[in-house]
Amino acid sequence: MMKHWIRSFVSIAVLSALLTACTNPTPAPSLSTTTTTTAQSHTQKDDPPMTTPSDILPIITASNGTKLTVEVRSTVFTASSNTWGIGSNYPTVIELQHSGDASGRLLASFEVADSGLAGRPTCFRIMESRDGGESWKKISEVTETIDPSIEACWNPQLFELSAPLGDLPEGTLLLAGVSIDPGQKVKSQISLWKSADHGENWEQFSILCTGKGVEDGGVWEPFLWQEDGKLYCFYSDETMEGHDQAIVYRVTENGKDWSAPVPVVAADNPAWRPGMVSITKMGDQGYWMVYEVFGDWDGCPIYYKTSDSIADWNASEIGTQLIGQGGYYFGSAPGCIWTPIGGECGTLIVTAVYGKENPNRILLSFDYGKTFEAVDNPLPHTDGRGGYSASLFLSADGKTIFYANNVDGKGEKSRIDFARIEIE
Repeated sequence: MMKHWIRSFVSIAVLSALLTACTNPTPAPSLSTTTTTTAQSHTQKDDPPMTTPSDILPIITASNGTKLTVEVRSTVFTASSNTWGIGSNYPTVIELQHSGDASGRLLASFEVADSGLAGRPTCFRIMESRDGGESWKKISEVTETIDPSIEACWNPQLFELSAPLGDLPEGTLLLAGVSIDPGQKVKSQISLWKSADHGENWEQFSILCTGKGVEDGGVWEPFLWQEDGKLYCFYSDETMEGHDQAIVYRVTENGKDWSAPVPVVAADNPAWRPGMVSITKMGDQGYWMVYEVFGDWDGCPIYYKTSDSIADWNASEIGTQLIGQGGYYFGSAPGCIWTPIGGECGTLIVTAVYGKENPNRILLSFDYGKTFEAVDNPLPHTDGRGGYSASLFLSADGKTIFYANNVDGKGEKSRIDFARIEIE
């Protein structure tokens, strides 16, 4: 987690100033990447009223000929004026792939900064698309039900079980998220909610961990992973003794009983703050983890690690800073996904809040993360306005990328946009 004032949504001017200070003023080098456009029509259902994105959709061609074709772009959610700061961010999107007749539906959620403004506790909205992302509607809300002193507020992640977990059958839908008190100073809590009807109804059934508020030892930014009959939850932990913040995980075999925290990235310098972890598996080439590191320097550079095991990450190693060809760098709130499409080594895709250019680009690697090139962002945003923890999800055949990002909206607000991207 970045400094606590960033999470408040209120000080947009301060956030913009920080990100501007982190941006390298040197012009980015010319890259051998081309972008063409294609016309695409689509419809949207307003919930609430939305801004319609451009119908001119890009075809992005990388240097090795790999093409990213945006087939659909739509708006999932537009925050009202009755919200703090930029209004909404931190999207999560998935395609149901283990849900019988419901497989193929898309679900999305995100943060809405309306705590204290909505006349009720804030919540996670659950949005659904049954037409490949062309239109979206709200189907439910996820609220904090265990502790009435806190609200379901931050860092949602949607997750579908690909195999049974204890008594939970394959296809059970989970949502991990952070609840916190309205003043953000007393208690933070990472919980799991479950849905047996593809997101229409939810039950809060598991508390993973608790911490204090944003100024004194909280817990943030859960990331779920299922493997070998176990569910892992990676998260940012400010309660680990001797560290300002570390990345850790806990593991469960039933969704309720969790292990003690296992360190994943715990820097030798206790003032460094690794956080906002995202993980992908690169076929038989192991796991690739990306995260930000806030330290005694300007900005939040992106670092990465690799491992042959989801459970073993050599926690004392800070990792390697992610820098693309020509010195292109990324900072803050990364996301990643790997697909076998795009050459012998497939394609590794990385997103982040800010980079060497503005609007920001994405990074592609065709050699399992050894080198990266920058290409146009299918859902571009400008520094301080968007890109905060964009979400990438892969279709079962690896040919389609489902991408959600918070992009520049009207006035100071950002909106949650979606792109369905074919890769070939």
